[in-house]
Amino acid sequence: MIFVIAVACVIFYIYNRFTDDPKPIFGIYSVPGKWYYLKYVVFSCIYYFRKYANKYKAAGPEGRAGQGVKAIANPEDMEKVQPFSDHPKAFDAVFFISATEGGDKKGIYVAVGSERRPMGVCNGLLYIGLPDKGLLCSKKIPDTVLFGAEDDTFGAEGIRITMVEPMKKWNIAYKGQMWFQNDPNKTVEVELTGEWTATYKYFDYDTDLYPPAVIKSIARENWSREYFERLKEAHQSHYEQFGTMKCNFTIGDEKYHVTMPSFRDHSFGKTRDWSLMHRYAFNHIFVENGLNLSLGVVCQPATATSFELGMVGLPNGEVHPIEWVDFQLWQHGEGGTTPKDYAFRCKAGDTEYTIQVIVEYESVHYVSQDWEAKMKERFCKYIVNGVPGRGLSEFHYRHRGGRPLNVTDPEWFKNMKSK
Repeated sequence: MIFVIAVACVIFYIYNRFTDDPKPIFGIYSVPGKWYYLKYVVFSCIYYFRKYANKYKAAGPEGRAGQGVKAIANPEDMEKVQPFSDHPKAFDAVFFISATEGGDKKGIYVAVGSERRPMGVCNGLLYIGLPDKGLLCSKKIPDTVLFGAEDDTFGAEGIRITMVEPMKKWNIAYKGQMWFQNDPNKTVEVELTGEWTATYKYFDYDTDLYPPAVIKSIARENWSREYFERLKEAHQSHYEQFGTMKCNFTIGDEKYHVTMPSFRDHSFGKTRDWSLMHRYAFNHIFVENGLNLSLGVVCQPATATSFELGMVGLPNGEVHPIEWVDFQLWQHGEGGTTPKDYAFRCKAGDTEYTIQVIVEYESVHYVSQDWEAKMKERFCKYIVNGVPGRGLSEFHYRHRGGRPLNVTDPEWFKNMKSK
């Protein structure tokens, strides 16, 4: 027995001493290292222990849970406008995406969102895509900083998003100018009202992600005490839900009435620091046969450089977590030029999906007051296992160029409010 232990120690020493960890791709994207499988086993034990030992327990008022533990146990409390932490980058954000594929309303897109920030500021936007007009953008895009946000709702400067019934119904509204992407000097008055109704149960990233995908993303990173502190500090609560959007809007003198398959999410936490994020790519897809998909890959070097995540909603109402996605961020637009025609595969439940993407419209907007995040919003045709669909693809880039802003400068504040 002593001999076996001694041999094991020698093998361990030789392996550790003479085996090097592979270098990250482009110096950013971590790949499995020499202790990957051991770390996978160790973190599996931690993850599953937390998941099942805390099954009915929430993390507390700050909501820093994750890794299998809910931030807030009561869904009604999750849906409310969240109180801000004392961090200057505290946030509370909602986003709605809708698109039509079949019928006489084929090819209509609506995307609206609001990210609440302290001091009555939010990042808000609205896009409307129409086959006969192209893409319309809310007035300030590519900027999204809006002022005068109220404490009890999402939005400002014409955008208003309100929860009506927790996990079941939301209302959206917009009144103001929008400009045409194909003729930026042309603007039009737009008035929109929408009623979003849930058709699926909500999917909570704190508890419903596919566990091996979470464990894999952590096991490939370099571990240290500082790493796990960053993991804890950077946590955000996030959940998603599929539904339908009944939308009425007027563009100039023209009126539109349409019911669309739709997706929404809600994110909140102690802080959202966009400067920590390197890149991500998400796809939200509504297929003609009733299938819905929301999936992506995230690279946030402080926590995980390749995190595959998302869900699939089947036509019968079942929701399954994404198990894997073969979309590699570093192979798609790493230099800043996003692909317009590409394909990838993923798996959820017992089914593998082959997804082709063809971009119809693309717009760029920036998030946060100093433009830390550059978003490429892409309104797309999809083909999923041979069946057509439509939806939205969002590519995020860390915007290091930014614009030099001093948000305490009264002149800057006044200029932004007047836009």
